[in-house]
Amino acid sequence: MQSTQDGYGEPPVAHEGGHVDQATAARETEDLQDYVREREGHLIIRDDRPFLIMSFGTLYSGPHASKYKWEGKYHIPVGYKAIVKWDEDEIVFMTRQGEFGPEFQIMYLPKSAAADDFTQFDWNGNIAEIWDELLTVLETQDKDMTMFLKGPFYTFGITEDTVQINVEKGQEEHQVEGILYCANGSQSTVEEYKSYLGLQPDIDEHYLWICHEFMNDPLPLNFYQYTSNGMTYWVDARTQESTWKHPHYNKYKKMLSTARLQRPLPHWKSIMSFQIEFLFSNLFTWECEATGQYPPVETVENVLELARIFKVDVRAEPYLVHVLKRALRHYSAVVREKRAVADVEDFRNLMHRYRDIVAQFDEQKQVEASQMQSLMKCVECPDPKRREDPPKQNAVIYCDDCNDLFCQSCFERLHAKGRRKEHRRTWVELGVCAECEEALAIFHCVQCQDAYCKECFQEWHTRGGRRNHAPIVLRSFNPASHRTPMTRTFADQGAVTTGSAAALNLARALSPWLEFEDESQIKLFYNIHTGETRRDPPPASTAWVNEPLEQSVGGGIHGSWAGNTLG
Repeated sequence: MQSTQDGYGEPPVAHEGGHVDQATAARETEDLQDYVREREGHLIIRDDRPFLIMSFGTLYSGPHASKYKWEGKYHIPVGYKAIVKWDEDEIVFMTRQGEFGPEFQIMYLPKSAAADDFTQFDWNGNIAEIWDELLTVLETQDKDMTMFLKGPFYTFGITEDTVQINVEKGQEEHQVEGILYCANGSQSTVEEYKSYLGLQPDIDEHYLWICHEFMNDPLPLNFYQYTSNGMTYWVDARTQESTWKHPHYNKYKKMLSTARLQRPLPHWKSIMSFQIEFLFSNLFTWECEATGQYPPVETVENVLELARIFKVDVRAEPYLVHVLKRALRHYSAVVREKRAVADVEDFRNLMHRYRDIVAQFDEQKQVEASQMQSLMKCVECPDPKRREDPPKQNAVIYCDDCNDLFCQSCFERLHAKGRRKEHRRTWVELGVCAECEEALAIFHCVQCQDAYCKECFQEWHTRGGRRNHAPIVLRSFNPASHRTPMTRTFADQGAVTTGSAAALNLARALSPWLEFEDESQIKLFYNIHTGETRRDPPPASTAWVNEPLEQSVGGGIHGSWAGNTLG
């Protein structure tokens, strides 16, 4: 038998098993010991049978990592080579990296005087297929097949602790401390984050949540993440400088050290309270306590950090920033007074209340838009049932006694005789606000040449040259001075909601522009979507400024909420 010299240069390591005094195992071991001296492999004895590992191989690093695991826990090394004894015959098993997963090759070398008496099975990515081919050949030898009952990975030693440990150790020897590795090339795993952060399985089992927080914490706006040769690095777009250190590494490394000291319970309330205390411990240093001078807490950075702690997406729900600012004020007082951080669930309930109110704005806006279209039509014109039927006419007259809106022809027809002839009429000009496109227009701006509802006109004409624009008051139906039209007009939707300002309230609640103060307590406006900061308010033509919900709007922020202790 001639074989290629592998020559890995490692001294032979023998792991003794039980019952090695049996004659068969001893003889087979002596045969393989010759192999050890000749080729410098690693001898292992298991189930009274020796097998020789010529190469432990390496841990796979690439996009198909899941395919290099068996039963989800055993690594399938790349470049693994082992030789097992079957009576006097030998079987060689090898692995290599394939295009889409591991590939395997098996050679059966029976003890024979003929040099070419062997069977080679070509490389195959299907282990079951090549294993069946091997068993088909072996079954013709009329020998004991017991050693093959547990499958190929057990038979050829892949599941051995010695193999798994050496593969992982070999990977660790090539890793540099302080580098976040990314074996799959796209996203580092929890295990890789644990190694990067320095979590120890024996003492940090309850702090795995810190790794998850680390993984999910978004990068600063100016940082971008890249992967090269299985290692992750970051680039600061402002300076074009690259670094191997994650922008949040120091924060979570310190959080882990603090957690080891304080030992928070693995419960969401305890974890949130711990993170809030950790936030303020970095804001309020001993110098602040000594001098009594504390930094402002309602900053953009603190709001975004508290949003992360409460698992809130302020980009999708910008109105919750007001709850977070209120929570920062409350917890600031709690920490300064050295009280325990609590009330986490109360603030979560307050967020749910805000969501309910904004949902009411949205529903009210849709109802108002639908009712506005009905309100602008004559109540007496028949609904078109066929395509060729004429549409309903726009209403131009409001009857103060009928409490209905009519087109001119329908009003004259119904009020031509009888008591209706004496009904009072009001000429109206019904139109939709050009800005919100939903509310009833009340003013017409001569300079803008547009019609506005009351709220939109006030918002658009409070700054700049528009303050001098002259409005014309339209002869419009006004719920404040006119009685609501007959309820049958809106039978499917209930009472009319005209003039509720639901569209304006919703636009303000969803606006990305929020008011903050900087460290000098100077007002600034921050766009939660783009990160833009400006000193003056955004133009009214662009967006509203997001303001806190009023107590009288939507039932008030305390409506349906039991908490009453939050400042």
